[in-house]
Amino acid sequence: MSVLIVPGILGDCVDGQALPFSDGRVRVRPRNYTEAYAHLENQLGVRVRAIEVRGRASSQFNAAIIARELTLEAQKSEVHHIVLVAYSKGVPDTLVALAALDSTRLLPAKVRALVSISGVVMGTPIADRMEWLYENLAAKLSPLDCTASTGGEVTSLTVRERTTWLVRNAVPQSVKPYSVVAHIHRDAAAPALVPSYDALATVNRLNDGQVLAGSMLLPNATLLAEVKSDHWTYVLALNRSPSLLVRSMASPTDFPRDAFFRAIVKTVATDLSR
Repeated sequence: MSVLIVPGILGDCVDGQALPFSDGRVRVRPRNYTEAYAHLENQLGVRVRAIEVRGRASSQFNAAIIARELTLEAQKSEVHHIVLVAYSKGVPDTLVALAALDSTRLLPAKVRALVSISGVVMGTPIADRMEWLYENLAAKLSPLDCTASTGGEVTSLTVRERTTWLVRNAVPQSVKPYSVVAHIHRDAAAPALVPSYDALATVNRLNDGQVLAGSMLLPNATLLAEVKSDHWTYVLALNRSPSLLVRSMASPTDFPRDAFFRAIVKTVATDLSR
C-alpha cells in the first residue's frame, strides 16, 4: 500500500518542519515530503509520503500536480493500492484531481480510498469573508517560507465555489470516501484560531476554528473519527516549530498524531480488504 498525503492551504509555508502528520523535525525542502514519514513507514509497513502541492494556488492548479503524482505512483509495480489522506484544502484539491482523471478514464484502479481530514468539503464562510481582501493582498505578501501565490487559493475554499462543484461532481465510485471531523471548545483552540472560531460559532459552535464540522463530511463517506481538536493541533506539529511566531499562534497542547495516523491507515486497510 502507498499512502499519499495532500497538505492544505499555506502548507508549504511550514513544510520544512510541519507537514501533516510528519515527525516535526526541521529539514530542507523537499526532503521533508519523504523523510518526515520514515518512522510511519517502519511502524506500518507501507509507503508514506506527502505530495508537494502549492500552498498558495487554486484547487485546479494543485489538482494537476496530484493527478500527475497519482499516475506516476500507480505505475510502480511494487504498489498495489493507493490511499489518499488529504487535509483541509487538500481535500477539494484532491477531489478535483480525481474527477478530472475519472472523466478521462485515466483514474488508476489502484487508487482505492480518500480520507478527508478536516476537509473543506462544502467550503467555509471564513473564505467567503476573506476572499476579496486576501486576493488583493496575496501578491504583495510572502510570509514565512511560503511560495508565491498563483491566485485563487481562498476562492477555492468559499462556500460558493465548493457547493457549486459538489452539485456537478462526485467522488468516483471506485474510490471509497472516509471522513475525519474535528471541533473544539473555544478555550482550547489555538490562539490564532480563536477569532475565526468565534465567527463560525455564530453559525454553529461545532467547528475547529476554520471549518464547520458538518461541512467536513464527504458525501456518502464512512465517518472514521470525531476529534476534539482545532484545525491545526491534531495534524500539524506547529508547537515544535523553531519559529517563535508560529509557536505563539499554535496551541501548546500536544496530540498523539503518530498513533492517530496509524489508526486511520490500519482501519482503512482493514475495511478495504473485506
